[in-house]
Amino acid sequence: MAVDRPMLQDADLLLKLYQEFESDAMYASRQWLLHEMKAASIEEFRELYPETSPENRHFYRVYRFFEMTGTLFKNGLVHPDLLFDVWYINQFYLACYPIIQSIRAHGDKHVAENFEYLAMAELDWIEKTKGPDIVPDLPYRRRN
Repeated sequence: MAVDRPMLQDADLLLKLYQEFESDAMYASRQWLLHEMKAASIEEFRELYPETSPENRHFYRVYRFFEMTGTLFKNGLVHPDLLFDVWYINQFYLACYPIIQSIRAHGDKHVAENFEYLAMAELDWIEKTKGPDIVPDLPYRRRN
């Protein structure tokens, strides 16, 4: 994982991610996820938002973006100081968490593992750079 000072290529990759994050489709999906999604389990999600529905696409668009970003981050390709200073990822992980937790309870233990890795790393980064009192108390937060 990158720990040195961010380089120009770090900024370049972040700007590419930012372009996707700010696209019209992603904006609509983020707004839906944070303000309109009502499901608390995968069963309820599938009932309310069938596979071909716009709402289903909204959820998975945000989920896949952060799963991909988490994969890049886990492999040291996205600098934490840039990434976590630009976005508060845990607001999106918190919104997805009930569905992720429900899927895992049904046996898919690896779903969202990179998204989760990213969210946990962000909490560690907040604690390290801003102090432990700033770290939000979230239902999935690991305690040392």
